[in-house]
Amino acid sequence: MQVLKLGGSVLTKKHGYMELDRNNIHALASMLGNVWKSGVRDILLIHGAGSFGHPLVLKYGLGDGIRTDAQREGMAITHSTCTRLSLALVDALVENNVPAITVSPHSAGILENGRIKRFDSSIAGGLLSAGMMPVLHGDMMLDEKKGGAVCSGDQLVSYFGKNAERVILGTNVDGIMADGKLVPEITSRNLEDILSHVRGSGSADVTGGMRGKLEELLRMGRPAYIANALHPERIEKLLRGESAPCTVVK
Repeated sequence: MQVLKLGGSVLTKKHGYMELDRNNIHALASMLGNVWKSGVRDILLIHGAGSFGHPLVLKYGLGDGIRTDAQREGMAITHSTCTRLSLALVDALVENNVPAITVSPHSAGILENGRIKRFDSSIAGGLLSAGMMPVLHGDMMLDEKKGGAVCSGDQLVSYFGKNAERVILGTNVDGIMADGKLVPEITSRNLEDILSHVRGSGSADVTGGMRGKLEELLRMGRPAYIANALHPERIEKLLRGESAPCTVVK
């Protein structure tokens, strides 16, 4: 299994409000169609919420739990919009002959204090075994301590990536940048120095931007490749096991 994460920043206009980036979606779906046609079919796809999730989480104050009627309504709306984004991506994949099916995290697991406590991965695994592409996404999930909480796409990457052969994160930048230069490799030896050069996202991002992504990758404990998904050919090369401009985290 390969885990491919497409960030919300490449699927939506992140500074907007629930606005798809249709050009990028169709370019990435076309690339994945080519990869699929060539026989590379071991891909579990996860995507972020972008402008379909983060602004609503902030609007309804969902970052620290669900306690009021307004927050319960906000949780339902946020889940609905995240599902809407996922369906737009799945539609584009199907148009490119990829048998992709959305697996809603909300219906598959339970959080505890914002972290995955239980998650039924059998549906996603069954889809892979049946020759289809499971598509998961950042979502609102029930939380045993907080009532409800955000489960980011990055946390899903960490959860599934522990059993993956390869993890690829498609972002809107070439990789991790330090002092304007691409960092080719991040290990435990240079992590803290690199983190000191990583700035938070310029738009509303409840997952902590790139810093949050790196922390999730550390929890995963497996090599991962951070590459620019605005250049789909780079993601394609990585999915085929070839080299491409990126940052390797290991």
